[in-house]
Amino acid sequence: MSSVTPERAPITYRLALGEDWYQIRLNEQAEADVNAFLDVMFDGVPADAAEQTRTLIGGRFATQIATARAKRGIELLVPSPQPQGVALPAAAVLVAEVVIPTPAVPDPTEVVARVARDNIGARTGVIAGTAAVRIDHSITVPESELDADGAPPTGKRIEYVIAVPDDPRWLSIDLSVQTVDAFDMEKVIANFDQAAAALSWSAGEQAK
Repeated sequence: MSSVTPERAPITYRLALGEDWYQIRLNEQAEADVNAFLDVMFDGVPADAAEQTRTLIGGRFATQIATARAKRGIELLVPSPQPQGVALPAAAVLVAEVVIPTPAVPDPTEVVARVARDNIGARTGVIAGTAAVRIDHSITVPESELDADGAPPTGKRIEYVIAVPDDPRWLSIDLSVQTVDAFDMEKVIANFDQAAAALSWSAGEQAK
């Protein structure tokens, strides 16, 4: 897909999250991807019974997509749809490009070291041959994210920020997941960590 940084080629990568995740491209294909998602989700449900809920979910997707595009999003990954209108876990992965606003290209190792210093529990390392940092945004919750009772949200947010080879940009892979009954959040995070660690740079189109 076209980069939101017009003077540069698209960032191409392979992130293999598996068949449990569904890709929504954040270019002109987004609407088609959402419609295909909803077609599967409401397969077998009478159109009149599905209309209100389908419209509601479609509206939520529109809001997510607008927010993701504002963050230089490349793709949004959500749990794969199930027929008969089965409810899905509240989880999403946003893959986006990050541009550091500086006149000179900073050294990637210095960037990840600085990010690690500013984020409790952050871990630095190497992914796909380049500098990377894993940030657990759930460790410190801003007051703005507390609920009406002053309690933090029951969920986690894990983000990987990875330097793009031979490019001043970075790739952000950001997982948000909420705690729900019968949903193993820690397993989802473990699988996400595994997929992020196995990221590769590819000349082809982004993979699901």
